[in-house]
Amino acid sequence: MVDTNQQVIEEARQRGETLTSRELLLLIERYHQPGDPGVDQEVLEAYDAELARDDVIPYKEGQFLGSIERDLGDDESWVGEGTYYPVGDGRISAFPAAWHDELGDTADVRAYVDVIGNELGGSDTDSDSQRGGRGTGVPEGLLLEAARAVGGLDQETAKSRLEEQRDAGELVQDADQHPDARVHLSEDTDEMRDGSLED
Repeated sequence: MVDTNQQVIEEARQRGETLTSRELLLLIERYHQPGDPGVDQEVLEAYDAELARDDVIPYKEGQFLGSIERDLGDDESWVGEGTYYPVGDGRISAFPAAWHDELGDTADVRAYVDVIGNELGGSDTDSDSQRGGRGTGVPEGLLLEAARAVGGLDQETAKSRLEEQRDAGELVQDADQHPDARVHLSEDTDEMRDGSLED
């Protein structure tokens, strides 16, 4: 039987009633088997059983697994936050296989902005959420989640690298005071500026 990681359980308990299945899967991806894309079925089953025994976490037996199975797609690229993705060998992730393939070996936040920004297609929001501030680019929260789950960066390191690359002028973050402001590559800003001058 698979042993659960207590860091996952503790953070899940801190979120209590507000804990979503996606947040839980992100915690498991981050702490249980860092370095491996996604989570295998046996691990998911172990957490499902653990949650059902916990008085603080509001999940009954089968609820977490049922949620994952219900929203599991078959896409290799980004559909939205309401979908879970197969990433090979029966493993499941909150992020598509294409992101793991392209970003799994890098800690460069700029690369995450490039790949995810292309997946989002320059839209103001992704396909199924109103996440992020106004404008185009990658919502900071989504960016940091991907850097942690896909790249194995801890929260402090991911945030620090974002700030360093923003200070160096490699990344630009919208100044709309939104707590989940969007981030884009500096050349994207230049292209938008040049385009607006041509109009």
